[in-house]
Amino acid sequence: MSAHSEHNRPKGSGMVLIVIGILIFVFAPGYFKNNLEGLGIIIFGFAIGGLGFYMSFLKKKRK
Repeated sequence: MSAHSEHNRPKGSGMVLIVIGILIFVFAPGYFKNNLEGLGIIIFGFAIGGLGFYMSFLKKKRK
């Protein structure tokens, strides 16, 4: 990997996904208490946060 491609790589996108996942995971149960949609949205928030965690922390350790 050249110095230019390392410099131009976007940084912080994983942290944004983690924050979005946390917000969805925390606030979704208040809006969707009795629906099955609420469970799906909670799982979606958990998946988004997990993807952000992978992009921020685990992907860097593999290189």
